[in-house]
Amino acid sequence: MPESNFIVQKVEWFQLRAPDGTPFFVMVSSLPNGYFTAVPCRVTMELAAHGNMGLGQSSEAAMEQLTQALAGKTLEQIFAHD
Repeated sequence: MPESNFIVQKVEWFQLRAPDGTPFFVMVSSLPNGYFTAVPCRVTMELAAHGNMGLGQSSEAAMEQLTQALAGKTLEQIFAHD
């Protein structure tokens, strides 16, 4: 499929927190005219228990720890809410 059929936009996601601590996401995307948009988004998702999170001094270290914490678990175990 020729690339000319599509407009390529770079998209980044950021997490912000409302004053009450509730997180929400912001999507930042490039526009064909060289400008960028930043749009608050409410994304429907299910968060796993905090016991399933990874913590590190870099995103790579946090992901490494998370991978170890989730090793061998099924999706049902990861998202089980006691």
